[in-house]
Amino acid sequence: MKKHTQVDYGAAKLRELDKGLLERLADNCLMKLEPIGKGPRVLQKLYKSELDRLYQKEQLCPWNKDKNLVLFAAGQKLAVFHSIGQGNPNITSTINDIVNSMGHHDNRMLYLHFKDLYLKALQSCRNNAKEVRRVILDDEKVVNLSRLQEGLQDLDDFWNPKRKK
Repeated sequence: MKKHTQVDYGAAKLRELDKGLLERLADNCLMKLEPIGKGPRVLQKLYKSELDRLYQKEQLCPWNKDKNLVLFAAGQKLAVFHSIGQGNPNITSTINDIVNSMGHHDNRMLYLHFKDLYLKALQSCRNNAKEVRRVILDDEKVVNLSRLQEGLQDLDDFWNPKRKK
């Protein structure tokens, strides 16, 4: 089989840092080349979000990898519920497929249900909701990591109330 040597760098100017690691000069974002199936490689961000960066560097819970994954999953779930509740057009078709397979045909009621769950989950973070919102929903840098960790733990307790601690 032939290997594809085509690479799509886009229009951005890049600087090579390490082997396989590039920096986009416009916004100093770390990038890497990823293969898509058997086709050419394309340029993608190394970290998809601030939460993803913290998870991959194991900063959400440095002493326990399993807990690191649990906190990341709780944050990701909040982000998904937020996107659905806001009617994000990027995932509307996927949600419509899920809704139709479940037998629900009133998408507006589903959006309201997801928005309600998202707001309740954010309220469960209590005093840490501002930091959780800043990092997960607005994708900004962490200001207070301990507040984010506590907020993610509150989210995990909200999503999984019967989980043993």
